[in-house]
Order: sequence, then C-alpha cells, then structure tokens
Amino acid sequence: MTEQRALETEAQLLAATRAMLDDWVRRGEGAIERCLAHFTPDTVGIGTGPNEVAIGLENLRALLQREHDNAPPYTCYLSGERAQCLTDTVGLVHGTLTMHMPLEAAEVLTLALRLVCVFKQVDDRWLIAHFGVSRPDPEQAEGESFPVDALRARNQELERLVAERTADLRAAQAQLVHQEKMASLGALTAGIAHEIKNPLNFINNFAALTRELVGELEEETDPEEIEALLADLALNAAKIEEHGKRADGIVRAMMQHARGGSRERETVDLNALVAEYVDLAYHGKRAQTPDFNAEIEEDLDAAVGKVEVVPQEIGRVLLNLIGNAFDAVYEQAARVNGQYVPTVTVSTRRVGEAVEIRVEDNGPGIPAELREKIFEPFFTTKPTGSGTGLGLSLSYDIVTQGHGGALTVEREAGQGVAFVVTLPAT
Repeated sequence: MTEQRALETEAQLLAATRAMLDDWVRRGEGAIERCLAHFTPDTVGIGTGPNEVAIGLENLRALLQREHDNAPPYTCYLSGERAQCLTDTVGLVHGTLTMHMPLEAAEVLTLALRLVCVFKQVDDRWLIAHFGVSRPDPEQAEGESFPVDALRARNQELERLVAERTADLRAAQAQLVHQEKMASLGALTAGIAHEIKNPLNFINNFAALTRELVGELEEETDPEEIEALLADLALNAAKIEEHGKRADGIVRAMMQHARGGSRERETVDLNALVAEYVDLAYHGKRAQTPDFNAEIEEDLDAAVGKVEVVPQEIGRVLLNLIGNAFDAVYEQAARVNGQYVPTVTVSTRRVGEAVEIRVEDNGPGIPAELREKIFEPFFTTKPTGSGTGLGLSLSYDIVTQGHGGALTVEREAGQGVAFVVTLPAT
C-alpha cells in the first residue's frame, strides 16, 4: 500500500469512528439500528463493566437498548485519536473518548475512557469487527458500568455546598441592598433638611402674621375691618395647613426611604410623586456639591393621572436616575469650556395602557458597548470610589420585577442619556 493510499485509508477510518460515535449517543426512533449499521454481524465488543460484553449484533443491540433505557442522554468526543492500516482490509483506531453525562441537580459527569476499534472493510465500507472500552475509574464497583453510588454521594455533597453558597450569596446581596439604601439616604439627608426648611419657613412666617392679625383684631371695632381680618386669618390658617402637610410628606418619604416601607402598592398622583423627588434629588445634589447648577425642565402630562405603585420604591428609582443625570451634566460642565448649559429634563406621558417617566440629560452619554452592561450589578461608569454599581441594577429590578414594567436607555454616545421608566397605567 502506497503512503498516499495509507493516509487516505486512515482518514476514512477516523471518519468512520466519529460517525459511529455520533450514532451511538443518539436517541429516538431508529437510533439503535443506525448505530448497528457501523458494525459487522460477528462483531465482538467489551464495555466498561463485566456485563457490557457484546458477541454479535443481537448482544450489541441489547447492550444499546439497556443504555438507552437506563442512562441519561450524553455527549462524547474523541481526542488524541490515531488510525493505522494493518492490512489492505483491516485497520485500527484508538484514542481517548471523553463523555459528558448529566446527573441530578444540573451536575455533569465527565469520564475519560480509552477506546480501541478494529475495522474490517466490507463492500467498500469500513465496519467495526472488534471494540473495547476501558473502565473510567479504578475504584468503580464490580459489575457497574459507571460508579453510580459514588457519583450520587458526590452529587449530594455538591447540592449541600450549592445550598450553602446560595444562602451566603443571598445574605450578601441583602446586605449590599441595605448599604445602597443607607448610602442614598445619607446623601439625601442634607437635601431633605434643606427641602423641609422651605415649608417650615412658610409656617413660621404665616404664624407670625397670624399673631399680628389677632392683635389687630382685638383692637378693631369696625365690622368690615373685623371681617377682612378674619378672612386673612382663615387664609393664613389654610397656608399653615398646606405647608405643614408638605413638611409631613417630606418626613414621611424620608422615613419610608430609610426603612423600605410596607412594599404595598398605593394609588398615587404620579406627577406629584415625580415633582417631589425631582426637588429632593436637586437639593441633595446641592447639599453635596454647593457649586452645582443646572437647568431642570419638567414636562408632566396631566393625562398620566394616578397609578398604583410602591411610592418609596419608585422614588428610589427616580432619585437614582435623576442623581445620575445631575452627576453627568456636572462632570460635563467641568470638562468642556464654552457655551454649555447643563440641562436635565424630567417628563411623563401616557402611552396606551402604560405611563412613561423619562429622565434625560445633555451630558457626555454612554458608549454603545457599555449600554448593554449598565443594568448589571456592580457595573459603573463612575470613577473608582464614586459608586457601588448597584443603583441602576436595583432600579431595574424594582421597575421590572417589582412593578411589571421596563427600564431602558436611549440615545447615542455624545448626545446625552435618556432613561425611560415604563409602568402599567393601572
């Protein structure tokens, strides 16, 4: 046999081996017969256990049927294979057969076996006359094709370890979420104090005016003047009540933000909720960065109306998105020289059976290759030490999982960023 002919034959032997292995692992109707077509009628084979002996096609058919009935579907591939022409009609193939067999609880068993096949040429086809597979494990019990008991024990131990790691991961995740909430609360404390000072100033001023009016009322004798003073007193009382409720609302929002609230949905005026958190975010940024300045544009659609949400959770999302927008325009203003006006736009609108909240800025934007990652935990575009990378991830979970909505990001890099919160309208 010429060298060229030998090379061609060896290639045919390797191809025949791979084709047999492909059919060996197949399942379904006719799979066993397709596999048997690769063997001679008088084939003899030895598997990995004493019961895996095939003498003739009928024995081999029974062996394959037993495997299909008892073993889960698996995959295998041949590596380090070599083919050799022994004569013009007889060839040998040997190599390492690696099997990947799924077990319970998503575990995958990997076995490295030694495969030897002796081929015989029959009617221009290479068929397997003899085959042998070595045992995968020297410690496997006699009579076992695979060390099932040992593998089950190992699988149970892995399940225990996975359960422990999962519990540890959940505890760590809960701690990180709490830390993120506390960090955002700390950043807002000064801003909330500034925000609550406004209604308190109104209350103090109107209370002082009311005291003066009462003094005038005590001295007045003209019925018309008395009536006018009473009207002023009523107006002052209404203003005091209005600003007192505003201060109470701010304090309640701060407390809910700190403790997470009851996580029960409430029917709220969405535009009022958005406006409240725009103010809180702005004053929080001003408290952190006294030289911060930006144009804040609000475009709140009256058609949005009331929606059912967990107010403190949606408030947390708004604080994160608006705070990020403030950071972006502040950094852009420090980076560029010229006619740049930092602008953040917050708008709402109703779209069919949903409502949208858009938070837009004219900052540097987010590169396209990073936009797909921004909702991943711990991913952040901010400098090291400036963010945990959890804000957008938590916001995404609140909107999508907690409220059945969507949180997306729009615009190309260099055109600013627009985050869109979509919530069910009812």
